This record gives sequence, structure tokens and C-alpha cells, in this order.
Amino acid sequence: MKDRKILNLITLFSMSGWAFLFRKKGEIKDWFLIYFLKTLISTLLDEPVTKKKYVQYPNRYFPNLFNSNIVFLYVLFPLLCVVYNQFTYKMKPLKTFFSAFLFSGPMALFESWLVKNTNLVRFRRGWNGFYSFSVLSLTFWFVRIFSEGIRLLDKRTSQKSPS
Repeated sequence: MKDRKILNLITLFSMSGWAFLFRKKGEIKDWFLIYFLKTLISTLLDEPVTKKKYVQYPNRYFPNLFNSNIVFLYVLFPLLCVVYNQFTYKMKPLKTFFSAFLFSGPMALFESWLVKNTNLVRFRRGWNGFYSFSVLSLTFWFVRIFSEGIRLLDKRTSQKSPS
């Protein structure tokens, strides 16, 4: 019962982020692009990890349909990526690099706490918090670099097209 309450609280917290998250500075299309790109990357990375049982989610929503924790994969992780991109929107590249640790570090620590204190996440076959931290950081950077590339392309095409 404790696990389900924690899962419900994480879900409530995550979904409440939608209410105000997409009203922040910058273009709303950027935030949705980042959200969906992060969802795609998370799905592509999580599928083999859960299939090989490095990470398991014993207590999750819709266990007959999904091997993953859909709240983390499709709500919390993408929303935090949008927050990271909003936070680093005007930063220099080196600062954005180190800022990813401000997001991936607490997430990896929280996940490690969940592993030790709940039955929501299980690490197997040598997987540990460092691997989670690394994957989180890499995906934050990848999405940031990709979104900057899209912004540059958008600027170039809008300068070339006649108004």
C-alpha cells in the first residue's frame, strides 16, 4: 500500500506540472518539441533496459500493458527535461553542460532511494544509480543540443524566406 501511495503522489506531482510548465519564457512549440523528443528517447532507451531486466518496475500502472513505469517515462522525465531547457534557455554551452547535473543528480538519488525503500524500482544485473545518472545526463544534453539545432535551422530558414 505504501508503494501505491508514493506512486500516486509522484503521479499527482508530475501531472500538476503541466498546468504551468508550458507558459514559461520562450516558444511553446519548443517546449512541446522537447517534451515529445524526450519521451521518444526515453522509450527507446528504456525498452532494452527493461527487456534485459536491468531495471524492473514491480509496482506500476497498467502492468499487463507496460514493462516500464509510464509516469516516469511519459510524464515526469519529459517535464523535467522541459524545465531543464527553460532553465538553460539563455545559458552558455558550458553552463548548460553542468546544469544537467542539477537535474539528473537529484533524480538519480531519488530513484536510488526508491530502490532501497520501496518496491517501485529494482536494479538488477549490475545496474546502479551511476548508470541512471549517466543516462539521465546524456539524454538532457542530447535533447538540449537537438533543440538548439532546431532553433538555428528555424532562424536560418526564416531569414531566407521573404516576408
